[in-house]
Amino acid sequence: MSTTRIVVLLLLSFSWSGNSPHDNSRSARLSCPTNVFAYSIDTLDKWAAMDQKRLEYFITLAEELNFTRAAQRLHITQSTLSAGIKALEQDLRTELLHRSTRSVELTETGGAFLPEARTAIEALDRARAAVEPFSMGLRGSLTVGVLSGLTVIDVPALAGEFHRRHPGVRLRTETSQRGTSGLIGRIKESQVDVAFVGADIKDEHLRSRAIKRYEAQLLVPADHPLSRRKSVRLSDVADESFIDMPVGFGQRQIADDTFTRAELSRRVLIEVSDITTISDYVAHGLGVALLPPDFAATAGDAIRTIPLADVRLTWTLSVVASATRPPTRALHAFLDLIPHHVRGDRVF
Repeated sequence: MSTTRIVVLLLLSFSWSGNSPHDNSRSARLSCPTNVFAYSIDTLDKWAAMDQKRLEYFITLAEELNFTRAAQRLHITQSTLSAGIKALEQDLRTELLHRSTRSVELTETGGAFLPEARTAIEALDRARAAVEPFSMGLRGSLTVGVLSGLTVIDVPALAGEFHRRHPGVRLRTETSQRGTSGLIGRIKESQVDVAFVGADIKDEHLRSRAIKRYEAQLLVPADHPLSRRKSVRLSDVADESFIDMPVGFGQRQIADDTFTRAELSRRVLIEVSDITTISDYVAHGLGVALLPPDFAATAGDAIRTIPLADVRLTWTLSVVASATRPPTRALHAFLDLIPHHVRGDRVF
């Protein structure tokens, strides 16, 4: 039975009143009797398990584009992975991947099938969640995006508690070299379910929950000519050398946009991937930065913080998920645990 037929079968089974999901008689009309679904979760698993595995094989291989890494992520042999992909392609009667001795690439058909495969997995997970007793616990998968250097959320403790409560959910984390913009892109591509990002989200395709708000000031070395000023304007610092995050990170984007709106430009001399280290570079006289004052605390007297007189430069650490896909029970459970793992003693 094809993957598409299995997914459709699972979805329609919730409203069939016939005695069998294969019953094509008139008695199998779409209705809502009190016993909407007469089949056990074990039966559901038997229908879906093999094809779901093949879909998961394909999704993982599409993300890694490498059989060795994909097999390692899935904890299977490369031969098992290869056989599963071939079986899926035979089932769909099309080639999903171009293979060579050096590389793996998605075909045009494979690229079109990838988001549909992710949707199918989500549908299967929701189908199971709807029919299994709550006492059986959650199942499925959850991919969490995390910013580099983030410690205000104790991610290891959060992941540990989630795993203990819901061992049936496959939990994985990932980062992006493009920071906030990269993680948001991964959410929109259905490759990440939820992410911690550093930006004020104003996107109808996303839902967000604020965790911590920040307001930046100018950080300068203690011996800098501006160090004794009570406040500065953007025009006062436009010619300075800045230390900042790479393009794509939320805080960097907000600072760049602020200068653009003021019709000013600035020069970023040094880019670092960990926001918590920026103040160290400032302390050693390598430039200035726009950060909340708390980030300067570790540098002691080596840094001065100066308020901005003409603008408010603010940003928010948020947890973000898609607003276009129904949230799974696993996602709800993960979000509910976050407030218990916010660390008040950490800046970021």
